[in-house]
Amino acid sequence: MDGHSHKTEPVNEKKPNGSHRHSHDDHSSHGHSHSHEIKDTTSFRLWLGIILNVIFAGAEAVAGFWTDSLALLADAGHNFSDVMGLVLALIAVHLGRQAATDRYTYGKGRASIQISLLNSVILLGAAGAIAMEAIDRLREPAQVPGMIIVIIAAIGVLINGISTALYWQDRKEDLNMRGAFLHMAADALVSLSVVVGGLAMQWTGAYWIDPALSMIVAAVIVWSTVQLLWNALRLSLDAVPEDIDTSRVREYLHELPGVTDVHDLHIWAMSTRKSALSAHLVVDSLERSPALLGSIKSDMESEFGISHPTIQIEEKKENCPDC
Repeated sequence: MDGHSHKTEPVNEKKPNGSHRHSHDDHSSHGHSHSHEIKDTTSFRLWLGIILNVIFAGAEAVAGFWTDSLALLADAGHNFSDVMGLVLALIAVHLGRQAATDRYTYGKGRASIQISLLNSVILLGAAGAIAMEAIDRLREPAQVPGMIIVIIAAIGVLINGISTALYWQDRKEDLNMRGAFLHMAADALVSLSVVVGGLAMQWTGAYWIDPALSMIVAAVIVWSTVQLLWNALRLSLDAVPEDIDTSRVREYLHELPGVTDVHDLHIWAMSTRKSALSAHLVVDSLERSPALLGSIKSDMESEFGISHPTIQIEEKKENCPDC
């Protein structure tokens, strides 16, 4: 409370005497892109993706060393980095499920944002290592068996295609899961390019294609990772999530019956899945509070995907020195 004469109103609870108190219910579901409950199958799908990609990346690394194919080794390294990303996403899911405590009053869901940042840095490092090795190989291309590369890469297309499908439904709901989806989709396309490259080497004997494909792998990693890194950086600075339009939220609040002013409006991400809002509303009469708060609670969830709104209602603007 800031000490001046106005009332703090909850979005969904009333005391018996008609006044209101703050209430933060993070468990109600809605149909917007910010899902409030992590789906029961998310952990299973992450584990399945981890197992599939560990098996394939290990086999691909063995084949890469055996054939001396940098394209296969680069793709194996990329797949191992993606496995790490999936593991981090799994950790984020676990932390996000932990309830709030006296020490962590918001819970630990915000760790998912830091995990996205860490995952991005790891992926960019992997891309740099692949690119440096590819440059050396371009100077002295090594002879590699094209058909073996084709067979291994074709399996990669299948594995990465399955992994991409596993995260399709979560790609718009969670930054970590969007990262997993993008990386798996990129891997599928890269593996497909390796198939084409292997066939080209088999037919033409142009072994420079192998390190050139590695450069493509590195470029794809950077392209997909920079987007993930940018979004994670924005959320770490409490930026408004990109799928929430602040002007629309402000307009909605202004148009509520009896509201004469809206100020101190803040919207931020509590995690990669949950968003919060706080705002001061100036109204012509505090008697409107129950109806206003009920509407705001419902509409913030259904229209804007904001699961944790906190509204402070003031009857007269002059009573608020911050206005």
